[in-house]
Amino acid sequence: MVIEYSHKFADLVQICKDSNAIVIPICTDHRVHPRVSNLQGIYISMLDNMQKCYIPINHTDALKNFNFDSVLDLIRSMKNIYVLDSKEFYHLFNTIEHVYDCNAISYHLTGSKLNIENTQAHKFMYSMYWELNNVNTIIPIHKHIEYCQKIEKNIKELDLSIIKNTDYNSFNCVFLNNLMNIESSGLYTSKGFSYCNYNPYTRTGRPSNKFNKTNYSALNKSDGTRTKYISRFKDGGIIELDYDAYHLRLIGDLIGYELPKASVHEYLGKQYFGKDKLTPDEYNQSKEISFRILYGGIPKEFLSIPFFRKVNDFIFEFWQKWCTKKYYKTYLYNRIVHEKVIGEMTPQKLFNYYIQSMETEVNSESMTRVFSVLKKYKSKFILYTYDSFTFDFNLDDGKDFILQIKRAMKYPTRISFGTNYGDLNDVSSRFSWYL
Repeated sequence: MVIEYSHKFADLVQICKDSNAIVIPICTDHRVHPRVSNLQGIYISMLDNMQKCYIPINHTDALKNFNFDSVLDLIRSMKNIYVLDSKEFYHLFNTIEHVYDCNAISYHLTGSKLNIENTQAHKFMYSMYWELNNVNTIIPIHKHIEYCQKIEKNIKELDLSIIKNTDYNSFNCVFLNNLMNIESSGLYTSKGFSYCNYNPYTRTGRPSNKFNKTNYSALNKSDGTRTKYISRFKDGGIIELDYDAYHLRLIGDLIGYELPKASVHEYLGKQYFGKDKLTPDEYNQSKEISFRILYGGIPKEFLSIPFFRKVNDFIFEFWQKWCTKKYYKTYLYNRIVHEKVIGEMTPQKLFNYYIQSMETEVNSESMTRVFSVLKKYKSKFILYTYDSFTFDFNLDDGKDFILQIKRAMKYPTRISFGTNYGDLNDVSSRFSWYL
């Protein structure tokens, strides 16, 4: 039922109160980031009484377009809300409790998010009118309903009882919320804001981050691509805190091996070269050797180093368990990763997958601490790329802000500062007294 009259909307308000429902928003322009998009309409499917409706908010064919604030109040009155993408939903509606991401439910149950194809009408209109803004306002409402019903069908086939699972809720309520908050900050340029879009539903669990043909996880460091990202604050700057030897430190925690707070590459390099002091060239070689060992396998000659002997033992034990069970559980969120999802494995590849998922989940815990710190400051958390957190820094926040962020990130970090994201200089020495 398309809601076209005020009295029908009033009836719906009463029906929706304290209800459980699938809610599917449709934006006016599918190409625009949901943070800055407008709503074209919203589809609601009640799980308690099976009633379904579509509320137009901005559509050319609607007899009546309803006020966004009225629709927001209606949604806030609901008990439990099931959505396809909670990050998108929160960008559109801000703070609403008891929202459950069904892509995340599917990911926890099957290893992949829901795969929903557009209708043929949507594909045709997006192809024919690719230059037209707000194309969803001219696609017939009944075609939007058809698309929403495809999503609804897929959601209803899921085991929604997983929302009671604490590990799912850690992913849904903590990790996805952290990613959404980073996206919300935006990256500032001389032409205004641009927004990234994290996709956490990858085989390893490490999010990708692409939007509008820009890969924010792999912005080129040498061609000037990064220089356009500047501070939104007068006399502000960009600060990046980059973990030192992050995977090595994570692995140390995993195997119960205490690594020094000082440079891990120097610590291991001294053992590689059998000397107490490394030359700059040997230090760089140490980094290369560690990288090669971790991602290519541990040669026998390195098993005499206690750290790598323990790593090798862990890899062997982890592989034996995999061969028996054909799945593993991730480090913090206990998400089950099956062989049918990630394919054939080798011991080293399996270990690398596990470490990437561990990295992601540990980062999520660090993000939570960082956002708690940010409540007291003006600076913004604008980008997360695996082993580094980037901030738009307001000078009023001073050194104390940086020290608080360092503490929140738990592991030792290098600090870089610049007027733009492309010209960052290492300023870690200014904080060496803290380390």
